[in-house]
Amino acid sequence: MALNDAATLVIGSGNYLTAPTGTAMPDDLLTPLSPWDPVGHTSLEEIFSITSEGGEATVIGSLQNKSLRTKYSARTEKLAFTLQQFDLAGLKLYYGSNAPTLPDGSVGVPNDPIPTACAFLAVFVDGESHFAFYAPRAEIYRSDDLSFGDTESLAGLPLGVTPMPYGQNQWAYAITPLGGESAQPVPPGGA
Repeated sequence: MALNDAATLVIGSGNYLTAPTGTAMPDDLLTPLSPWDPVGHTSLEEIFSITSEGGEATVIGSLQNKSLRTKYSARTEKLAFTLQQFDLAGLKLYYGSNAPTLPDGSVGVPNDPIPTACAFLAVFVDGESHFAFYAPRAEIYRSDDLSFGDTESLAGLPLGVTPMPYGQNQWAYAITPLGGESAQPVPPGGA
């Protein structure tokens, strides 16, 4: 692999958007049009993270070869960011899409919350370059407990995005490469 200075990333700004499940990635990532809708203000400190569960290796052997093959369990990944906008849409992303709006305008917290099902797009801008994560099908729901830590910073709603395969796709989410190698997103694990 050759050195590629254009493939480095320093995030200057970014945006998180949702759309109906199955919505294609927009042609213009910097100004995505409807039905893509920004989720609102997000944390400057906790920009984005990816965690995974599963993927454990099990070595399978035979009497003649104790390490004949390796089998991996299924892996689930979760993308996370912190929403700092406590409006109706933001509260429903955190508490569940079935959180009712009560007669006085407050949001009821459901006993059996349902995650928000949608397409998800995260776009990060570095000068003239941009980098994106795209999931045609995902579920958004709280990723951590709510905590207000101080009076000096904006409070936030920690959200987790679980990408899932859509239709016949053999991938759950796609990533746009930097450095001019390809303008098309590269799904995790190949095509």
